[in-house]
Amino acid sequence: MGLFALVLLWCVSDTLAASKEVEAWRAMQVRRPTPNELRATGRIFGGMETNIKDAPHQLSLRRFDTHICGASVVDASLAITAAHCLTPKPSPEFITLMGGSTNRTDYDVGVIFYAIELIIHPGYNSNTFHNDVALVRIEGTFGGYENVAPIPLRTRTIFTSSSNPVYCTVSGWGLTNMNGDGLPEMLRIVRIPLVPHTECRRKWNPFPITTSMICAGELRKDACNGDSGGPLVCNGQLYGVVSWGSNQCGSSYPGIYTSIPAVLSFLSEYMSPMQFDAA
Repeated sequence: MGLFALVLLWCVSDTLAASKEVEAWRAMQVRRPTPNELRATGRIFGGMETNIKDAPHQLSLRRFDTHICGASVVDASLAITAAHCLTPKPSPEFITLMGGSTNRTDYDVGVIFYAIELIIHPGYNSNTFHNDVALVRIEGTFGGYENVAPIPLRTRTIFTSSSNPVYCTVSGWGLTNMNGDGLPEMLRIVRIPLVPHTECRRKWNPFPITTSMICAGELRKDACNGDSGGPLVCNGQLYGVVSWGSNQCGSSYPGIYTSIPAVLSFLSEYMSPMQFDAA
């Protein structure tokens, strides 16, 4: 086989592999159709690159070694993510988590953890995304690795209003440009305000905003495709898990997150009490 043919074969194989990777993470995202408005140009949009040292809980959830969602370390051997990221439920052997690296493709720095059990909330509704949360139990523990550490869970609801906004952060490797197919390699973070439940329900009607959901975001600042399952952090505590949002990331429609305080009874069945922080 000539050199040209070898190069062509390599290019075609590389393109097919990239295409399958795009299909993999896109298949795990939940985006609702919303009216055309000012279209934002990206997601984690309006944010910036951050260092894993500042977010050691952040994980890349992988299926067949392809990034599909975000996740967070919450206990010695447990990570939390969105239930829809593990639906339909795969065999644990196909799921891995990568931590300890700002660059999700840097295998020299990052650590790969192997799943041995996938625990989806028994009340998860794949139609409404009520209770959209799941736990991943790994082989061994997350302990002893640089830039890999659990984050405490928020146990009380945070009250916010338009006159007294509360800002939190969401991070991940999701799209930064709605016109692009590829996810960024470097971890990104954006600071966003929580949105009052009544305002969020009014905006998203007729889509239901259930009791397991909280809302956050503002124009040009949002989570997007590739960020599902990732952490919404308020005052150093995990307050939400990226669930779903507008098909136009960064629109005026708030992003929807699974509320940690709303799913505590499920989480407490599997987690150490020391990881719950009501402060």
